[in-house]
Amino acid sequence: MKQQTSAASETQTKGRNIIDYSGKTICVGIDVHQKDYQVAKVYKGICLGNHRMAADSDALIKHLRSHYSGADFKCVYESCSWGFNLQRRLKTAGMDCIVVNAADVSTTDKERKRKTDPVDALKLARDLESEDLKGIDIPDETLQKERNLIRYRSTLVGDINRSKNRLKSLLKFQGIEIPSAFARNSWSNCFLKWVQEQGLKEELGDTLLLMLEQIKLLRQLLLKVEKKLRELRKGKYNSAANLATSVPGIGPITAMLFLLEIGDINRFKGFDRLNSFVGFCPDKNSSGETDRDRGITSRRHKKLRTALIESAWAAIRIDPALMESYQALTKRMKGTFAIIHIARKLLRRLRSVMLTGVAYQKGTVV
Repeated sequence: MKQQTSAASETQTKGRNIIDYSGKTICVGIDVHQKDYQVAKVYKGICLGNHRMAADSDALIKHLRSHYSGADFKCVYESCSWGFNLQRRLKTAGMDCIVVNAADVSTTDKERKRKTDPVDALKLARDLESEDLKGIDIPDETLQKERNLIRYRSTLVGDINRSKNRLKSLLKFQGIEIPSAFARNSWSNCFLKWVQEQGLKEELGDTLLLMLEQIKLLRQLLLKVEKKLRELRKGKYNSAANLATSVPGIGPITAMLFLLEIGDINRFKGFDRLNSFVGFCPDKNSSGETDRDRGITSRRHKKLRTALIESAWAAIRIDPALMESYQALTKRMKGTFAIIHIARKLLRRLRSVMLTGVAYQKGTVV
């Protein structure tokens, strides 16, 4: 039985290219994994090759140039844990490359049930050639490093809260009642001193003391991260941060989160696109005469949307215009739904001050 060969292997005979790819554009779909890449090459709907190779960007560039000499390349891969390093390497090598949200890649029922790496890579290449894919924004390396700092702060806050809950659970398990003076979860120095005293006299004191030490270390680390953020805010982002904090309810941390996660505000052509990115738009499910409103979308920037909702609760206490708007909304919906509308107003205000460069004037209706 004659063994089948791929189109890619047929393009070479004893090291001599049969097909001249000069002036041709080949679309490359890459299924990225930690140890290897699945690489599919497509030209005018024809699969030129679909093979697995080691996860090495230099080896990938060498393979494409040696097998398809003279061709132009358009590459695509799904966003993943390995970040944007591959995209930057390909771009530096003169190859166009986009990174797409995995949820934006259309998949048939057959592809879902017979999912393999070759299928995924070929699907990416063909969708790219048919211009059905839209890449996500790729931050520059400096912005990405600064963005990592604000995200690390969020991670630390979560770690501290979990550590506090574990310590309180241990106290409850051991039957140690927390005095009413410390019942409000303030975690003041007095409360920490009281916990330390319990650790010194209880049988499981070593565990309590170690858990208390972990909380103290995490809090010290959080202070260091916030110091770095303050330096960043007062330096490079001083002007933009002052504009953002002029909006009622927006504090320094939320301002830096907005600036670092959004990046260039001009990349959003209108408010609707920014609103969709943050996630304040509704999801709908309609068919024929049936029209269901599924509420606020599940596709969102989780940290930014949460921060703006928290800011909205603070804003209605200090801005009469927002309080009046909130009270009017609560007459026809729940307060938790009304605050979403207020948070959307804050987002609109933030966009406005960033675009105009003029600080927000309290009492202005936007």
